[in-house]
Amino acid sequence: MARNNTTQLLYQAIRIEGGLIPAAELARLTTLQTPDKTEQTDSHYRIPKGLKLRDEVARFWKIGQSLWTDFQSLRLRKDVDAHQITVRNFLAPLLRDVLGFTDLAAGASVQASGHAYNIGYAAKNGQLPLILAGYTELLDTPTERFGELNTDSGKTRRRSPFMLAQEALNAANWG
Repeated sequence: MARNNTTQLLYQAIRIEGGLIPAAELARLTTLQTPDKTEQTDSHYRIPKGLKLRDEVARFWKIGQSLWTDFQSLRLRKDVDAHQITVRNFLAPLLRDVLGFTDLAAGASVQASGHAYNIGYAAKNGQLPLILAGYTELLDTPTERFGELNTDSGKTRRRSPFMLAQEALNAANWG
């Protein structure tokens, strides 16, 4: 009969379901104390001398919180374009100022298989396509904003943000 090993975790908020990460492995990972084993020293993250990783994480967290607070008040307004304020006032600053995509550029498209996929934004010198949706736009609901103009019929094909991403990545052979 197979032996059933059980490991009790010290965390109340974590419950292991299935066998993807065994409880014993999670316990081992959470008890590593030496920074050189986990590669979590300040130098691994290129933190300037005199600063600590913990302080930098707290700093970027506070910037993100401030962006979110300002964005929450904008979401209550009915006289604004949801997509525009989401991108301009929350997502673009979050990507640029918190996550470090300093070269975020609007108007990006992926050209592949004879199609132009207007993804909207790109970072990392155009190598990272980013599709930014407004807070009212569901990721799996087709809209004209993420669609493609059919030049023969003059109609815009409706597409969801998820489908735009999937089609652009498939056409560019990313997968």
